[in-house]
Amino acid sequence: MPSETTQAEFDALVARAGLTLTPAQKAGIHAAWGGIEAMQRLVRSPAPAAEAEPATTFSTEPGR
Repeated sequence: MPSETTQAEFDALVARAGLTLTPAQKAGIHAAWGGIEAMQRLVRSPAPAAEAEPATTFSTEPGR
């Protein structure tokens, strides 16, 4: 998944975090950064309404 963050923006994020990374490490992490951005969007999005979730029931009776 391509990253929405440019390499220069990513370098600034790494510097702001105080991380010391080699250029190869930065390139490798930036290559996977698009997946991290996608996960962040999922976490920050509102949860579905309760009505959207399937009903789940439990029965102790055999065959139910």
